[in-house]
Amino acid sequence: MIRKVMVSVYECENGRNVLTGQYEAIFHQFGTNYEEFEGGAGNFTTAIIERQDGTIGNIPVEHIRFFDKPECG
Repeated sequence: MIRKVMVSVYECENGRNVLTGQYEAIFHQFGTNYEEFEGGAGNFTTAIIERQDGTIGNIPVEHIRFFDKPECG
């Protein structure tokens, strides 16, 4: 099932994350990514999305919003 999402784009301005835009994309599946810290790596959940131009993104889950509700099966 193809699910459309709205992706929010944030940029750091004056030490704060500021919403700078949004675009529609197609959700493919959940994934993972990591960030290095002094004590080691910290993992976080992501959404793998496809943009309208066909490029793929690995987006933090808090940056997406689903348009529809999944069907009960």
